[in-house]
Amino acid sequence: MDMDDLRLSYTAVSAYERCPLSYRFQYVDGLEVAPSPHLSFGRSLHAALEWLYGRDLPVPPSLEELLSQLESCWVSEGYADPEEERSYFLHAREVLERYYLRHAADFRLPVAVEQRFEIPMDGYVLTGVIDRVDRHPDGSYEVVDYKTNRKLPEISRLRNDLQLPIYQMASRELWGITPSKLTFYYLVIEQRFSTRPFDTPSLQAVRERLRRVAEGISSGNFQPAPNRLCPWCSFRDVCPAFPTSGDAREELLARHRALVKRRESLDRMIRELEEVLREEGLLE
Repeated sequence: MDMDDLRLSYTAVSAYERCPLSYRFQYVDGLEVAPSPHLSFGRSLHAALEWLYGRDLPVPPSLEELLSQLESCWVSEGYADPEEERSYFLHAREVLERYYLRHAADFRLPVAVEQRFEIPMDGYVLTGVIDRVDRHPDGSYEVVDYKTNRKLPEISRLRNDLQLPIYQMASRELWGITPSKLTFYYLVIEQRFSTRPFDTPSLQAVRERLRRVAEGISSGNFQPAPNRLCPWCSFRDVCPAFPTSGDAREELLARHRALVKRRESLDRMIRELEEVLREEGLLE
């Protein structure tokens, strides 16, 4: 893969650092991540909060309106049965109601909601979406990213995480600002992890870490890296790190043949399109 064509998000970088082969399955081969209750629960809460802060009105909606919006944007994928989905939905209502009651009194419109960004880096493009950016009365800015984990991760893991420094770089690129605070807001447990802005050496280290990931992807380094999350991996059945039955192997081979055929078809379409573009003088 040519680095000039590479687009990396925080999620993609994390996937590669956790297991390069898992990254390849999802982002190169195009295999789908299996839906899960946790992912759907998180997407639903994110959508409800996007609606809450994205209405361009200086006063919040009523709690009833917000809960109705949760129902409208509820993601129903990945649940084992209606009972499990109902349990998650009621829990989401509870989480959203607690959030509303805590923050309705000091409600302010944010500077940005679900702000997308694309930053040209060293031969690749860094992409992402910032959940929210607040401007406080003293003129300072805070980046907020929602989390739906059921417990706070270890502080050492949080301090080593790339997401907040990436968002700091994006804030500088988008608005020319350096946030005075960058925050993970854990909605379920009502806890925050906040950090002051990262200094220049820290950001340089982040850039170097991102560069190593980009180079690994571009060089085709997709070795499996078994880890504690393997039991929940969407691609365990196709991973060579785990033994498979004869039927499963045949399925893997069939899937591989289909992907190769798909790649060949796409390559042919690209070549044909490039010929047309050259004839029109739109491509050298």
